[in-house]
Amino acid sequence: MNKDLDQEVKTILSKLIGLESSEINDESDLFNDLGVDSLKVIDIVTEIERTYKTEVKDSQLINLRTVKDLVNIVRESLKNKDGQ
Repeated sequence: MNKDLDQEVKTILSKLIGLESSEINDESDLFNDLGVDSLKVIDIVTEIERTYKTEVKDSQLINLRTVKDLVNIVRESLKNKDGQ
């Protein structure tokens, strides 16, 4: 996992959910551990799209559970963006 991207996503999460990035790890469950709800997911995705100038497809969010899943979605979106 790219540590820079990993840390950037954790920083975005910490800003949006009000936790220190040190409290967020790769296996943190967004919903159960971090208290994210469906509306907050929209905020997170919007911030990721704005930050990375990419698009996250709804179909990518179906299996979203952990921070690692979110980082992988960002990585996939960036790869798709670069491949266009």
